[in-house]
Amino acid sequence: MKIEPNRLEIFLTKIAFSLCGKSVYQGFADRLPLNGNERVLDFGCGMGTVAYYAAKRLPNGHLTCLDISERWMNICRKTLRSFGNIIFMQCESPVFMKGSFDVVYCHFVLHDLSENELERVIPEIAKSLRSGGVFVFREPLNELGKLNIVKRLVEQNRLFPKNSRITDIPVMGNAVESVYVKQ
Repeated sequence: MKIEPNRLEIFLTKIAFSLCGKSVYQGFADRLPLNGNERVLDFGCGMGTVAYYAAKRLPNGHLTCLDISERWMNICRKTLRSFGNIIFMQCESPVFMKGSFDVVYCHFVLHDLSENELERVIPEIAKSLRSGGVFVFREPLNELGKLNIVKRLVEQNRLFPKNSRITDIPVMGNAVESVYVKQ
């Protein structure tokens, strides 16, 4: 499992955020089902590229940014230093209370996890959602094998598909965005 990003990955992410932030990250954040008072989890937040835009949409809500990487978490804290509604968590195996979140999202994270990690993480994400809560993810379309594993695990954990779409993301290529609801 890759834990810490190298300098090139950090540099390229910062460049993408600077040059393509609105079209890549804000577009995804704008499609999250937020009214402004939700409890939201950014699972695999990286440097906070999506969280930067999601936090703006939560004036009365709370955003938890979680990542396995200490380096990404330090950069995320800097990216989001102007927001007061954010909790930062660095851990490898998160355990949440049942119904902790209204919305959980992942942006280009799940395809990097092994099947064993997904079998551990997806049930925890599902447990963390309240009834009626929403799980949203965007993953590269060229990872069909991994996407099929994610879909199977999500549905096994009683999250039901609401909608899905394919998008062409600048610099990143084609991706699938899926929305699941906990019954």
